[in-house]
Amino acid sequence: MSLAELMPKILELSKIDKLRLMQFLATELVKEEEPNFFVANQEYPVWSPYNCSEAANVLMNLLATKQQEQNG
Repeated sequence: MSLAELMPKILELSKIDKLRLMQFLATELVKEEEPNFFVANQEYPVWSPYNCSEAANVLMNLLATKQQEQNG
């Protein structure tokens, strides 16, 4: 089946099904590039900005310095 044949059917999908399709295609592309990149049933850590007060302090200090430079 060609992409031209698939497009009308893809456009009919719900938003959640389109997101699932994107996830499926991304996973398939990764499998083609490196088959052992993702291992089934394994947890992968994801970085989050929550509880990163040190980074927030650095940013606040940088902003304060920039404000002083602009005002001075």
